[in-house]
Amino acid sequence: MIGVVMAAGKGSRLGDLTTNKPKSLLELRQGFTLLDYNLDILESIGVNRIIIVTGFESNQIEVHTKNRKLQFVYNPFWAHCNVLGSLYMALPEINDDFLFLHADTLVDKAVWLRLAELKGDFILPYKKKSCGEEEMKIKVDENGRILEINKTMLGKDALGEFLGIAKFSGSVVNYFRLTAQRLFKNGSLHQYMEEVVQAAIDDMRNVDLLDIESASFVEVDFPEDYKLAKELFAQ
Repeated sequence: MIGVVMAAGKGSRLGDLTTNKPKSLLELRQGFTLLDYNLDILESIGVNRIIIVTGFESNQIEVHTKNRKLQFVYNPFWAHCNVLGSLYMALPEINDDFLFLHADTLVDKAVWLRLAELKGDFILPYKKKSCGEEEMKIKVDENGRILEINKTMLGKDALGEFLGIAKFSGSVVNYFRLTAQRLFKNGSLHQYMEEVVQAAIDDMRNVDLLDIESASFVEVDFPEDYKLAKELFAQ
């Protein structure tokens, strides 16, 4: 199993904290970063190859992780595309089941252990909660089948928030590639990875959900998220 870590963006919503530093290198404690937290988890659950997609200040990430066994994929278009563009750059290197994650999303290790054991083509962890505008939301039918995944749906229609981590089988790598190409050809590189998941839902592919229940997670987008991340995951 492969770990594929998205670490290309700048994190401009964090202001001065990321002026000259990738968001993934923000410290939870002295010398221990958001990226370190996720790499430690991937290594501890038996992931045998880790790919990091870099962009903004990529050299800083390579220097910081020089003592780890990692594979880097550089996205030269990081400032002109969204996450799907970065994942697309890594697809030629993926030949097995893979765990997908953003370097700035921190989740309890227990969730990762459960996710790694599950079998399925598309497996999405989520948390039941009231959602606002910012969250990547999921909507399900009366049988619990996922119908939609996006940020634009009304919070009242959502079951909860998709965490931004997932497990995908190696058999859907080509589906990701072809679907991403189709989306890009429609005229925009600013696509989320979840656009491919929505296409899979629309194509009636099996997309499974994992309720993380009371486990902790935080996506570090704003200064208040960073503060919470240090409170929850610094140890």
